[in-house]
Amino acid sequence: MEQIFVKDFVHETEIGVYKSEFGKKQRLKFNVFLTIDYKYQIRTDNIEDVISYEIIIQAIKKHTAEKRLYLLESLAIKISDTCLQDSRVKKIDIQIEKLDRINGSLGIRMINEKT
Repeated sequence: MEQIFVKDFVHETEIGVYKSEFGKKQRLKFNVFLTIDYKYQIRTDNIEDVISYEIIIQAIKKHTAEKRLYLLESLAIKISDTCLQDSRVKKIDIQIEKLDRINGSLGIRMINEKT
């Protein structure tokens, strides 16, 4: 098993349940780790033999571009489900932080694993 990750990726979207969060975008920081099992797959120095980091970036961009979400939990589940569609991905550890709500950050961390 091995992991690929995207750390400290900042992306803006409109999200939140509070009145003050409506009508404006917020900066979200993403830390996403995918645990991958390539089993006995023969790999060369070719991008086609591995899962690209783009799977994570594309999932984030896809689900932040869709309809407005209220909860970070919902966004984390959507990103998780998208990444886990690849049969080689066995586990995802995702952390999403809101950077504009407090002096610091607040957020969610979720770990989903295939059984």
